[in-house]
Amino acid sequence: MSIGADELSILEYIYDQSGGDLDQGVHLWPHFDQRDFGPAARRLQKAGLINLYSIAGDYSISHFGISQVSELRAKRRNGPARTAALRKALVLWLYDSCIGAEAPATTEEFGASDRALFFGQPFSDRETELAVSYLHSVGLIQGLQVDQSNHLLAPSLTVKGVDCAESEKPVSEFLNPPASSGPTFNVRVDGSQNVVVGTQSAFTQNNNSGIDPAVLAQLTHFATVARQGIPSYGLPEEQQVEVERISNELEAEASGDAPERGRLRQLSDRLMAAIAPAAGNALGGMVMALGEQAAHAIAGS
Repeated sequence: MSIGADELSILEYIYDQSGGDLDQGVHLWPHFDQRDFGPAARRLQKAGLINLYSIAGDYSISHFGISQVSELRAKRRNGPARTAALRKALVLWLYDSCIGAEAPATTEEFGASDRALFFGQPFSDRETELAVSYLHSVGLIQGLQVDQSNHLLAPSLTVKGVDCAESEKPVSEFLNPPASSGPTFNVRVDGSQNVVVGTQSAFTQNNNSGIDPAVLAQLTHFATVARQGIPSYGLPEEQQVEVERISNELEAEASGDAPERGRLRQLSDRLMAAIAPAAGNALGGMVMALGEQAAHAIAGS
């Protein structure tokens, strides 16, 4: 379930009021307008995040709801991730303004925009000031700086800033592109080894299939990473078995002496379909992106 702003407000309110106690009912409607927030409460209940506690309309948090709130708040405390998200949001906010009807008078107006949230929580004024100062120092935004404030009057993107926005990359990645031919992410897989998601360059294979060895390397790497990530996808056991089986088949085919193009395409499509339910989490999304690159490569090679 994608948790929207209304659902998030209710979920965190129940969590806070109950102190995370599964047996504590919380009455929502003195605090929320039932007409506006009733549908959100029902969606949370349907998703198993909260439970109806009594016929009076009280709700209690579920184990799943506690897990989601804990995970959400851990993400909010991730300083580097907050900073990266804020810098990108500021660039995109100014990009929106350059193609819209009205340009902002000052970067302080960012705080009132719908981009000024990180997992439902607003960025602080201090965080925004620091991000504005950084983006200005690296030449992505411009404007008039007055007195000692880090905010800018009549802010706008530089040409470089427009390029950054249209690349849709994080600011740090745009400014410091990876040296390799493809992106590399180091992702910690809880309860397992680290998984390196990216383009694998160290691959040697002798084959007579006419398929570019670099493409076979991509497919082999995709299969390996997909298998390594199984403990973190949150998939049912039978689907975990399916991911492992298909990834083994894909790796064996891609690294064999005579790989068949049609078989490789079929196996890569099946592996992506098996991982697709996990695309919503960070690792699953990155592995899916890796698979799409590999599938595109074998289709076009």
